[in-house]
Amino acid sequence: MTSSTSPAGVSGVLRDNSPDPERVTYLELFFDLVFVFAITQISAVLTVEPTFLTLAQGLIICLAVWWVWVYTAWATNWLNPETRSVLRLLLALTAIGLVISESIPSAFGHRAHLFVAAYLAYGTLRTVGVIAATRTAAPTVAAGQWRILAWSIGSGALWTAGAAQHRETWRVACWGLAIATEYAGPAALFWLPGLGRSSWGAWRIRGGHFSERSALFVIIVLGESILVIGNALDTDQLTRPVVLAAAVSFIGAALLWFLYFAHGQARGRDFLAGRISTGPVARLSYTYLHGALIVGLVATIHGSELALHRPMELATTPDSVLVLLGPALYLGGLVAFKSSIGVRVGQIPAHLLGIASLTALFGLSALHAVSATLLELATGAMATMLLIAICDEILYLRRTRTEPITVGR
Repeated sequence: MTSSTSPAGVSGVLRDNSPDPERVTYLELFFDLVFVFAITQISAVLTVEPTFLTLAQGLIICLAVWWVWVYTAWATNWLNPETRSVLRLLLALTAIGLVISESIPSAFGHRAHLFVAAYLAYGTLRTVGVIAATRTAAPTVAAGQWRILAWSIGSGALWTAGAAQHRETWRVACWGLAIATEYAGPAALFWLPGLGRSSWGAWRIRGGHFSERSALFVIIVLGESILVIGNALDTDQLTRPVVLAAAVSFIGAALLWFLYFAHGQARGRDFLAGRISTGPVARLSYTYLHGALIVGLVATIHGSELALHRPMELATTPDSVLVLLGPALYLGGLVAFKSSIGVRVGQIPAHLLGIASLTALFGLSALHAVSATLLELATGAMATMLLIAICDEILYLRRTRTEPITVGR
């Protein structure tokens, strides 16, 4: 076994050779700090007075940030970050990630070329790094990475074409196609002409490590909610509406945490770790469905930020998208995620009722059938989440009295 303090052999770069292959390393946590910054930067794209255009821009950036992070989570699931070659790779990726994060606020403006250059350089370095590390010790993994590199040529052309556009709408269209192409890759198992689809053998992962990494990213995004509340209380006048909005935001963040960690995360870990073929679960539950969770969280937290800064202003339709449809998307992602790990929809009926309630309230707001302030909408969304959490807890406690619990909640 290769020591983390000694030069690694060819096979030493694989996580299998680490003392605890399931453990999340300190280097991975250091790497995550860049994404704390990246998530905070998305608020600048969405703006304090969002429009449908800025919502589309924020969605693209959020999906891109998640894709950068989750592909690296796959990489560090195979590679041992405590070996020197992998350490150097991750530190280089962290540095490039910092450039990506710094350029996010002006990605649709004067720093479009910098954002794209850093984004493409990051993906290329990561993929080539995994190929170099696994080409001898794990050639099946390396073959899968060559497919990613091939798919990146098509998406890279679209990213580059978008950066060359001077009109924001054309840039949004090009980058929307670029991110759609990237997301289509795993769904198609990186099909290539003449080669067909990749085998699942190229995408086997360690379930405990991968589920914990995904949970940590949820924590990163939820951490943004605490920063938002603290910044608002520090910079805004402490009027009664601002204080109420801060309380609503904090309770809402706690409920978002509860619905994922108390009623899903541990069960997902056990479910993934217990699969013989881990790739399909990692692709669906932790790559795609967690992406939906992250988008919903980012939208919800920015909606809370709007309520903190403009609590008594009447909500516009784009405001309502963030405040109401953000939590609805998060709940939808939770339903899909929990269903994918063996939870029956009948066990989480409150989630579905919550989605319906939030969507209906959005429809009334968008049609101007009701006029509500941002604080009122945020309070309504928080109250809905609270009722869902209470219902979930009651149903969970009932199940524990009638059936043995064999997996985490």
